[in-house]
Amino acid sequence: MPTFHTAEPITAVVEVVAGAVHLAATDRDDTVVDIAPRDPERASDVRAAEQARVDFHNGTLVVTAGRKVLSLGRGGAVRVDIALPTGSRLNLSSASADIDADGVYSDCRCASASGAVRVATVTGNIKADSASGDVSIGDVAGNARIATASGDASIDRIDGDVKFQAASGSLAVGTLRGHLKHQTASGSVTVGVGVSGALSAQTGSGEVEVGIPEGTAARLELKTHSGTVDNGLEASDGPVDGDETFMVHARTGSGDISIRRAVASATS
Repeated sequence: MPTFHTAEPITAVVEVVAGAVHLAATDRDDTVVDIAPRDPERASDVRAAEQARVDFHNGTLVVTAGRKVLSLGRGGAVRVDIALPTGSRLNLSSASADIDADGVYSDCRCASASGAVRVATVTGNIKADSASGDVSIGDVAGNARIATASGDASIDRIDGDVKFQAASGSLAVGTLRGHLKHQTASGSVTVGVGVSGALSAQTGSGEVEVGIPEGTAARLELKTHSGTVDNGLEASDGPVDGDETFMVHARTGSGDISIRRAVASATS
């Protein structure tokens, strides 16, 4: 398996048509790449693994697998495992391969047609595009831009801004400190804990649900054509000293809107 000395974080460019990609970022001074057929008994998988390319130059790792055989109509699936330094940058693309990235990364770009994408932690910005595959992100200490057709997306925690656009895909954010812009035809949006910042949500038939923790003042502009609005917050004169502020601007066609106090366990 190819091994490269990498004393610093690298840029990993991975393009895999079908199969699975697993990356693991840890404190290490080398990068190791292992490529194998997903099914060792399937000739097209074996061929795709044999024809895969791995190059490393000036801090950039490039891994490609599956393009040549796919263009001939005999696509094979591979399994790619990459161990690389913490803080590396990712540029990942796939047709139907699932992408799973453990560890901490800086800036990240992901594009997938039907494969699922999961990234554990991003300390910079992340951009993810998907047709029908789901996108799952752990912690983000920067901005996130996510676009899907029908795939759903989730972010556990983000200290930054989020832009989400989809046809029928939905977005769930655990804890938000920043501004979230959400626009879908029928997708829903859920913010478990809106600590500070704002949510601007526009959806046709999707639902909007937001939790506001104690210590955060809420400013609400809610409008729905035929849905229901459920505001579980008590009216107040405004924020007091030390309070955060979270603004919700939500418009739906037939989707319901729900604003509530976040439970204590969700804010920890």
